Amino acid sequence: MIFFILGSHPDISIAEIKQVIKDQNQIYNELHRSDSVLVIDQIDVNLGQLQETLAGTIKVGRIIGEMNVFDLTGTTDLIGSYASGAMGKNKISFGLSVYDLGGKHKTRDIVDEIDDIGSSVKKYLKETGRPVRYVSSKEPILSSVIVEQNGLLISGGEYVFLVSDEKILICQTEAVQNFKSWSDRDYGRPARDSKSGMLPPKLARMMVNLAGTVESKTILDPFCGSGTILMEAMLLGADKIIGSDISEKATNDTAKNITWIVDRRNLEAPKFALHTTDAKELDTFISKQVDLMVAETYLGPARKNTVSEKEIKRSTRELMSMYKDSFKTLHGLLKNDGVAVIAFPVFVLKDSTLYHLPIEQMLKKIGFTIKETFVYKRKKQVVGREIFILQP
Repeated sequence: MIFFILGSHPDISIAEIKQVIKDQNQIYNELHRSDSVLVIDQIDVNLGQLQETLAGTIKVGRIIGEMNVFDLTGTTDLIGSYASGAMGKNKISFGLSVYDLGGKHKTRDIVDEIDDIGSSVKKYLKETGRPVRYVSSKEPILSSVIVEQNGLLISGGEYVFLVSDEKILICQTEAVQNFKSWSDRDYGRPARDSKSGMLPPKLARMMVNLAGTVESKTILDPFCGSGTILMEAMLLGADKIIGSDISEKATNDTAKNITWIVDRRNLEAPKFALHTTDAKELDTFISKQVDLMVAETYLGPARKNTVSEKEIKRSTRELMSMYKDSFKTLHGLLKNDGVAVIAFPVFVLKDSTLYHLPIEQMLKKIGFTIKETFVYKRKKQVVGREIFILQP
């Protein structure tokens, strides 16, 4: 069995996992799920490469044992046997994490035992004659940063307890999210524009993955901003990309960032075209229909406070008029079997409820079929994103 530790938006993470595995011609059965964990049956994939592809998954690994009732001796022997075979360093470094798989009280019991488990495994490993270090943190979960910075995956391992009411799954992590790479693409790129809003690279990657495989396909971002989506598509293998934006600064920024990522990752330069134009006039620049369309629309002016009813009415009127004109044109640019993944704004009202623009009705009237929708909103954000997966 394989486990995934999910990111902050588990519904999107699971949809991404499902689509990426499907693109690799694999079928799986879902065995367990919680707000933070997905467990599936065995599939024939390289977990390191899978983790590198996914943006909504923090860790991935395999189940190495299970028990109905916690047994310290059995747990020690199991983890010790795996950790003692670690290669790469003379010192054995290992760590432990505990996740709730639906057994809240049992999970708490394992958390209370975690340091005793660590001490027991450390004692077992000292018998190998090698130096041993048990890596722990204040929380019962080791972050991907702690796992990576302490070299656990190459020197001993991170061992994960997934706890339900029925059983305890003991797992070994095989790969974790590459936080350095994500940070580099977010903060290291040469062109960033915080004033106009920035799509997080992780969300951009998830959106591209939700659209399906990009290899041998043409992908269009009609609201490209600084090119975040197009960069993520290139890293997934896209070699035919088109970007457009009404802002000349945005298309110039996209060009700089594409050149930067090609040099940074030693990629083969893609075939790409950039157009500075209103999306509703994009059909005058593009003669052939595209396979995939992935984009974040204009979310409205930057906000620090929740939205009043008066502001909502004005924003709805202005934004919907803009979207309607643009998506009439964009519908005609997408192949009949194409896929579009588009992010629209969702607003937080003063009573903390979410206000959804009448996007669904507009898209259906234009001719799109809505396959799935997701909301992506972080805590304290007053404007989130409603993501639509569409087909013409």
